[in-house]
Amino acid sequence: MSNFLCFSRQKLAQFTKMALPHCGLYFFIFLYLMAGAWTFATVEDNADREQQLVKLSKIRDVYQKIAEIASQECSIASKESHFRHQLFRTLSNRLSSFMEARDFLLNPDVNQLEELVLPKWTAVPSILYALSILTTTGYLSAVPMTKFGQFIAIVYGLVGIPLMVLAAVDIGRFLSDIVLRLYRKYCVMKHKIAKACGCSEKKQLIMELMETKGIPHVSKIRKRKRKGKEMMVTIKEGNAEVNRLPLSVNASILLVFCMLGGVCYTAAGGQKSFLEAFFVTFNLVANLTMAEMPNDLNNILTFFYILIFVTFGLAVLSMCGNLAASELRAVFMKIHYFGRKISWRRQQMSKEKQSGIELTEMLKIIIAIRELHPEKDNITSEDIMGILSEVRYNPLCFDFCNQKKRRDTIAFTPQSFEALRFADELDVDDTVHRALSRNHLFS
Repeated sequence: MSNFLCFSRQKLAQFTKMALPHCGLYFFIFLYLMAGAWTFATVEDNADREQQLVKLSKIRDVYQKIAEIASQECSIASKESHFRHQLFRTLSNRLSSFMEARDFLLNPDVNQLEELVLPKWTAVPSILYALSILTTTGYLSAVPMTKFGQFIAIVYGLVGIPLMVLAAVDIGRFLSDIVLRLYRKYCVMKHKIAKACGCSEKKQLIMELMETKGIPHVSKIRKRKRKGKEMMVTIKEGNAEVNRLPLSVNASILLVFCMLGGVCYTAAGGQKSFLEAFFVTFNLVANLTMAEMPNDLNNILTFFYILIFVTFGLAVLSMCGNLAASELRAVFMKIHYFGRKISWRRQQMSKEKQSGIELTEMLKIIIAIRELHPEKDNITSEDIMGILSEVRYNPLCFDFCNQKKRRDTIAFTPQSFEALRFADELDVDDTVHRALSRNHLFS
């Protein structure tokens, strides 16, 4: 029990150590987003209100001029008391409401411009604008008008965009690992079901029969097609394994994510069809733009809709790019080699290197045989097999065959007291020393 608790604590500590940097990055980006929204709302709110007041005052002046001209042209109707109010109401309902895309009524006698000002830099638009900077999507409902606000937006983007890209790539890698694991389980389950039904055995039997009938390449072709369509291909590059996913699966994941956005849009009470909602989500996810941002939903629902599908859209795009990279690389390599069934060049180089190593070892064995038996003119295969069997049962012979024939690396082995001198001194002739060493090894 104590060992189990110790193992659980180690697992928990390892998981915490692995997850803490990722959670810290996401929390820091969240705080950075909130700080940017508060900064933009503080800097731009007063300037935006003043701009809207100037615009409304200009509209009111234009309405008054229209009323004066109408009074001169319609002298009889202008004498009525409600003529001016009726004219302003008509202009407001038919013209201003259409141009501003909202209902408001100008009163010629009461100064209600402050009431008609619609603040843009509230909590939700400020957060959406800060999010649009981090995700490079763009947000048209609230834009900084002051030079100081524009400067803050530039600095905010220079710092925040790399952080957001880093977070998106991090989430994309996590999602790619999950997708690869699920796809691997799907392939294993499909293979087990096919094996249980006997489909794989029948297919293998048919292919064996076709091979025996003189069609030796069919198995390779079918194996290549089955590998490309059904099974996940693993390419060994060095000692690492690069997992690949079919491009059709990547595209399906992206389309399903966009379709999910369309379903959420229509379920939340949107006034668009499913196809239009799907197009809006596709623009948010694939094109990274808020040009088709929904405005007929509730403000809070719109905020969460955009926040979820823009933020996770970047992660899904990063995941699909990560998964499709190796598959596209394989496709481009096949196109480069005219569609032939090829192996990676590194595997071929490793095979050539292995052949070179084997040839070098064979030459070493031949040289050792020449030194052991200098009287032999021709070296036969029996001699090579004999030295190999001797190497198998005598490790000293293996070391002797593989060591480099250098005088300063051969240990001095004295055979008589007359030859016993200093360790770094070798007065004996080199050939005599090698002969003594050889006799000592094989004695």
